[in-house]
Amino acid sequence: MSYTKILRWVLLIGLGLVFFVSFIIADGTFIPNMFFPFITGKNFAFRILIEVLLGVYVILALREPKYRPKASWVMWTACAFVLWMGLATGLSVDPIKSFWSNFERMEGYITLLHLFVYFLLVGAVVATEEWWERLFQISILASAIMGGYALLQLMGVLHISSQSGARVDTTFGNAAYLGVFMLFNSFITLFMLVRHRKIPWTQVLYGIALVLQVVTLYYTQTRGALLGLVVGVIVAAVYTAVFAKTKEWQGFRKVSLWGLGALVVLVVGLFALRSTPIVQRSQTLSRVASISLADPTTAARFSIWHMALQGFVERPIQGWGQENFNYVFNKNYEPWMYTQEQWFDRAHNQFLDWLIAGGLPAFTLYILFFVLIAMAIINTEALAVPEQAVFLGLLAGYAFNNLFVFDDIMSSIYFFTLLAFAHSLTRRKLHSKLFLSKPVSDQGVAVVAPFVLVAVVFVVWTLNVPGLTRAQNLLTAIITQVSNGQGGAAPKDPKMNLAQFQVALGPGVWPGTGLGYQESAEQLMQFSSAQASSQSVDPAVKKDTHDFAEAAGKTILAERPQDARLELFLGAFYDSFGQYPSAIQYLSGALKDSPKKQQIQFELGVVYINSGQAKNAVPVLKAAFDEEPNYKDARILYAASLMYAGDKATADQVLLSGPTEQGFGTVSVDDSRLLQVYTNTKQWDRVIGIWKARVAADPKNAQIHIGLASAYFTSGDGANTIAELQAAAKADPTVDAQAQSLIEQIQSGKLKPGQQ
Repeated sequence: MSYTKILRWVLLIGLGLVFFVSFIIADGTFIPNMFFPFITGKNFAFRILIEVLLGVYVILALREPKYRPKASWVMWTACAFVLWMGLATGLSVDPIKSFWSNFERMEGYITLLHLFVYFLLVGAVVATEEWWERLFQISILASAIMGGYALLQLMGVLHISSQSGARVDTTFGNAAYLGVFMLFNSFITLFMLVRHRKIPWTQVLYGIALVLQVVTLYYTQTRGALLGLVVGVIVAAVYTAVFAKTKEWQGFRKVSLWGLGALVVLVVGLFALRSTPIVQRSQTLSRVASISLADPTTAARFSIWHMALQGFVERPIQGWGQENFNYVFNKNYEPWMYTQEQWFDRAHNQFLDWLIAGGLPAFTLYILFFVLIAMAIINTEALAVPEQAVFLGLLAGYAFNNLFVFDDIMSSIYFFTLLAFAHSLTRRKLHSKLFLSKPVSDQGVAVVAPFVLVAVVFVVWTLNVPGLTRAQNLLTAIITQVSNGQGGAAPKDPKMNLAQFQVALGPGVWPGTGLGYQESAEQLMQFSSAQASSQSVDPAVKKDTHDFAEAAGKTILAERPQDARLELFLGAFYDSFGQYPSAIQYLSGALKDSPKKQQIQFELGVVYINSGQAKNAVPVLKAAFDEEPNYKDARILYAASLMYAGDKATADQVLLSGPTEQGFGTVSVDDSRLLQVYTNTKQWDRVIGIWKARVAADPKNAQIHIGLASAYFTSGDGANTIAELQAAAKADPTVDAQAQSLIEQIQSGKLKPGQQ
């Protein structure tokens, strides 16, 4: 076998392996532990695989001109998109993050470049070898195995990640990502069913795969993908019904018409019966049936889209750069969204995400992708009408899904596969007189090959190894326990954590990377803040950790100025150490950059209170309360600031006027923060009132009786202190000895009620 055949098979097999990237989890089982294991493992694997395949492809394309890229409108549009996003990255708010992204997303311009290379490879190699059916079969196989994994999750054999709850998520760690993965594969399988409709055994195998895919998609409970499937089927059915008029396709036409009718009945029936037990008992059906304009999630989506449009108006041409939507979100944050995620980094609409990332040019080119794919499918003679219908259905279903979510690495791979497929249907060869059409001799390849090998090693190392090591080092640093050598765990020495953070945030492996630096700095600041009040940590270690965290926080904020999230992290960090002037400085900056975000207002107000500046806290916390009076925390903290500022009358009015369903309508609101305020301001009647309410709600809880006893004792009421200690002993005999000891000390005068 000649070396060109070996290279060809390496490329074909390697491109097939891309679909199995979906199974990778960097949890220490087969891949080393990394921060965000469901994301980092897949993305690093995809990047390295594509980089290696690119080197193989360069050698093959030099020797065999037929594998070199061909021209098409899809190709030129993809080139324009990548070039424009490169310019947008350079002009972005933070070019470093726009290029590298972070561990949580692993997108950025670097991923776009790898996806473009993947598109080139598939468009050149798979199309030339007419290997599309094989590639689709490999994808179907991967999805069928994933479907089996999902069934094992449903049966409780395998674990479902905590962030997905009861929704199946398999190796994705996110049910929404799994949903769109199955959406793509459902239509790919439908295409193969149509194409091989006359081969019974393939119908059985594809049918089994389709069942696994649809069942898995159903149990992801992902509304966007589920409705995308319905929209796609409708589009495919309508297209078939309208255009499949030949005798050969009459059966498909009838099936399409009946299918449309059945879908209409099912959809109408679902929403007509949305409140009935048959729908409510199904978590998936109830989630779909709950969709309405009044639904909080739907309302949040509309609000986020409005914010995205506001951001677009501010930077309409160059955009904000990838990974910078948080600037737009923070600046235009709406107070009513306090029940939602506080740090949205995506518009949850892929079209708007590209509008924000690259402005109007990127948005236009992204829309053009869908148009060109549709045109290529409709105009080709290589596909029969029902086959065209399936691909158009896939395109419509994916577009609908992307109105409500954003891409992950696997959905991006499938979209670029679809682009490559459209390219293969419309590509044109370059003119034969061009130099690019001439083969390089074997001797020339022998000269070039070593340089290509060195280049591949250099690229793989430079673009991946520094990030890989930081992802591992960061995870190691945040773990607070180590093995005790006996199958258990023991607390880790904070000095060891500090050393590991220093490695994670240090120069790292040459040449270093911006990937994950912000996440490492944020984790370090949180770790250091947790040490602030600890008496068990060596003061020298505590100080070293503080100083290192402070430097790291300031470094990343210098790269991302006016990032409200980072300013909040720094402000909270300083607050935990009692460095109030610095805390106020950064929190004030955060509030300026995100003027309506309650989380910042709360933190700044608390810092003012902690620093003895309660009067300065009042206007800050009043603003948070006025913006959204239904927010319980805002009402509590505003009332607290008024208490500390000496305005008890106004504070009482704030509490009394609150909604009773939240526990207001009384000054004795059962809230630990308010309880602390009453304790600090020596309002013992209110402290006792709250504890009494707790006892009434749970009279057999000994600890609550002890809490009430403590309140009585501090207020100077010895008799009731003893009565509550006796009640605690009666509720829980295990505290009897302790209670009797305290009673005896009170009765003997060793402990005197009212003394602190």
